[in-house]
Amino acid sequence: MARTLVLGLGNELLRDDGVGLRAARRVAELAGDRADLAEACLANADLLPIVSGRERLIVVDAYVSSTDPPGTAVRATPADRPAGFGYRSFHTLPFDEVLALGHLLGLPMPEQVVIHGLCVEDASTFGDDLSPALAAAWPAWAEEIARQEFSLPSPRQAKPHSLITPMQNEGISRRVNGSRRWLNPSSGRCASPTLR
Repeated sequence: MARTLVLGLGNELLRDDGVGLRAARRVAELAGDRADLAEACLANADLLPIVSGRERLIVVDAYVSSTDPPGTAVRATPADRPAGFGYRSFHTLPFDEVLALGHLLGLPMPEQVVIHGLCVEDASTFGDDLSPALAAAWPAWAEEIARQEFSLPSPRQAKPHSLITPMQNEGISRRVNGSRRWLNPSSGRCASPTLR
C-alpha cells in the first residue's frame, strides 16, 4: 500500500461529473508506484476504510460554479472550505465530515489532504461524454496535478495500476466500463469505492 492515495470522485454517467475519475486515473498513472488509486461515486462513510492508514490524500473531483467558467481548476485543503460545505443528502457527507468521523472513530486519517477541482459545465445530464470545454481541459489539468503533487518535471508514461481490493468480503463487485465497481448487495447500485 502506497502512503499516498489519489481518490477520484464522480459519476461517469452524468457527463462532466465523471471528469474527476478520468483525471484521477491519469494522475495515478503518472505517479506510478508512489500512489494508489481509488474511485467512488459518493462521498460517505464508505470511504473510511479506503483513506484510513494513508499519510496523504489527493482528492480529484468536479465542481459546479455560477461564476467560474467551465475548465477552471482549483486546489484547496479542507481548512480552506467552510465546515460542512458541500452537497448534503442521506447518501453523502461533506468530505470534511468524513475525515472528522474517521478521527472520532479513532481511525488513522491522512495528515495531508488536498482537493483538486475542475469547474464543470454539465454534471446533471445522462451521458458518458464530456462537454467540449471539459474534454479539452482535463488532460492538462491531470498532468498539472501530477506535477504539483508528485514533483514531476514533465508528463511521463507510467505502468497502469493493478486493482487492489481490501473489501473483498464486504460487497459484490462487477466490471463497469473496464473498472471494478462495488455494489450494494441489497440495491445493486454503486455503494462503495473501488480501488485500482
